[in-house]
Amino acid sequence: MHTDSQVSILVVTHNHGQYLKKLLKSLEDFKYKNVYFCDTASTDDTVEILKKSSFKNQILFKNELEGFAKNNNDLIRHFQLDSEYYLLLNPDVFFTEDFLSILLQKFKQNPSAGIAAPLVYYPDGNLQVTWKRFPSLFSVILKRLGIRKTTDEKQSKASEIDWALGACLLISQKLLKNGGRLLDERYRLYCEDIDICFESKTRGMEIIGVEETFIYHHLNELSAKKIWSKYNFWNLQSIFKFVIKWNFKYLFRNV
Repeated sequence: MHTDSQVSILVVTHNHGQYLKKLLKSLEDFKYKNVYFCDTASTDDTVEILKKSSFKNQILFKNELEGFAKNNNDLIRHFQLDSEYYLLLNPDVFFTEDFLSILLQKFKQNPSAGIAAPLVYYPDGNLQVTWKRFPSLFSVILKRLGIRKTTDEKQSKASEIDWALGACLLISQKLLKNGGRLLDERYRLYCEDIDICFESKTRGMEIIGVEETFIYHHLNELSAKKIWSKYNFWNLQSIFKFVIKWNFKYLFRNV
């Protein structure tokens, strides 16, 4: 299936040099062309690697750190992207099959779909829990305190997904807002994936888990490693913003 004209692939980097070569090889092996990188003030070899890649003319360089949502939106605005679908892809992923074509096929088979996500595995081959139910406030607190970890969570069935991890999400243009905004820029880091999945569901569009394909992902869980880290603070901040934004629609769901 020819995907170039249908999908824009968005990748945000910050000191991801140790992972990028694997991702770039995957993209080039399967001839994914419409790939756009936003580098945010990397100080390792990320910039050098990107400039030597086949996507060297599709990079937005920034001299300051900004939010994940804004960086992705800026790619859409800077390159004036107008695609049927947008693929959020983390720089620390890689893949060994043409997963994107399979995601697109699932979209075509499900007209009510808003977002599709593949299975995700750790590089060692173990399943990563990325298909989830919307979290309760209690479960969020436990996770932020380090009492509950991602490895303690259970993978949702493909037919019961509330949200999927933003490491790899194929998103319909129907969720693109005015001003080239795909994601809510009020989140600096974390909850962008929960937010857009919640928006999709409130607008009657399904979140599809695609069991027929997969990617590999290095999961760092920076916010869970240190309770008093800036990442944990950003995570908690984003959760409260999410709850305030959706208030009754979220709080009175059966979560």
